[in-house]
Amino acid sequence: MPRDFDATSPEGRMLSIEEVADILNVCRRFVVTLADAGKLGVVERTEVGQRRIPAAAVETYRCEQEARARDALAELAAISQGAGLYGSNVKMGRK
Repeated sequence: MPRDFDATSPEGRMLSIEEVADILNVCRRFVVTLADAGKLGVVERTEVGQRRIPAAAVETYRCEQEARARDALAELAAISQGAGLYGSNVKMGRK
């Protein structure tokens, strides 16, 4: 379960790959893929090569993904309703 993310944290706060993975509830490898693809803003590297990602960019990405998920769910519900899959006359396969 992702830990609570404090969106009010200082704008310049930088997060590790592991912290971002915890916030987004994904694996670290996926975060690296997102970072390398430029989807998490400007990623800085420490002297030893570890990536640091801006907290504000993580929050932006998280909000965008939640909005996409809500939109997809609403579209699926509309399609299902249009196909007659919602309603009291649908049998749920119970005997």
